[in-house]
Amino acid sequence: MLMKALVLALILFVIYIAFFKKPSNIETKNNKQNKQKAPKGDVMIECEKCETFVSEDEAIIKDGKFYCSKKCAGLK
Repeated sequence: MLMKALVLALILFVIYIAFFKKPSNIETKNNKQNKQKAPKGDVMIECEKCETFVSEDEAIIKDGKFYCSKKCAGLK
């Protein structure tokens, strides 16, 4: 009878570990590091005036068009 109870407890423990246990801190840190290492692609946009390519992050938008500088956009 005691042996059956121990086997049942062991089975329940294995099920708990398999389905309900949270990942350890080491696994969580590794997952975060892998996500951060993914390179960010830079999209290049062509200037409407001088046809120079500039990063989308650095481009100036005026009237829905992309420009490489304030000079090309006609701004001060």
